[in-house]
Amino acid sequence: MGYLRIILVAVVVFAVALLFSPVVQMIGEPLVVKDPLRKADAVVVLSGGWENENKLSQSTLERYKYGMKLYQKGYGHYIIFSGGNMNGNPSEAEKMAEMALTDGFPNETIIIEGNSESTWENTLFVKKILLDRQLKTVILVTSPYHTLRAKTMFKEKGIDVTTAPVLNSEFFAATGTDNYRIARLIFTEYLKFGLYKLNIIR
Repeated sequence: MGYLRIILVAVVVFAVALLFSPVVQMIGEPLVVKDPLRKADAVVVLSGGWENENKLSQSTLERYKYGMKLYQKGYGHYIIFSGGNMNGNPSEAEKMAEMALTDGFPNETIIIEGNSESTWENTLFVKKILLDRQLKTVILVTSPYHTLRAKTMFKEKGIDVTTAPVLNSEFFAATGTDNYRIARLIFTEYLKFGLYKLNIIR
């Protein structure tokens, strides 16, 4: 009974630490890549899914906002939104482009890549856009925990990339039960990155 009590106490302590301390962020820190910002031909914003059928997820919205902020500051001549929708239309990229137009950004600077359904496809389809438009350098905007895998894929496709994780991301700010969701995202990201490096998945 004594051992069981110790195990239960340990579980409770770990659960409390997970909820109310930065332990989740510490575990996810090796996944975060932040490069010194420099001007590029385009700012590339990777989508992060939907919250429900009609609403973009918090990850997608924060990526959108940070990408547009960098574009406004002159870090890119174009803004490329990348992300499809496995559930139908519109794509996440189209939805972000619609938001950008509503926010007053010029149509001629917006490029939509709305077919990708994975980070690997983001890379392939953005690479094609860059080649077609003779663009050479990009600033890659995504969630902090996603930057290592995304940058690795972009670099391995020969893209000159500067990685810009969202500064005020939910990854850094999550507390309470939100930390459980972030913990699942981090675990999944480690798994996907490991399988990618082993050439098991793309």
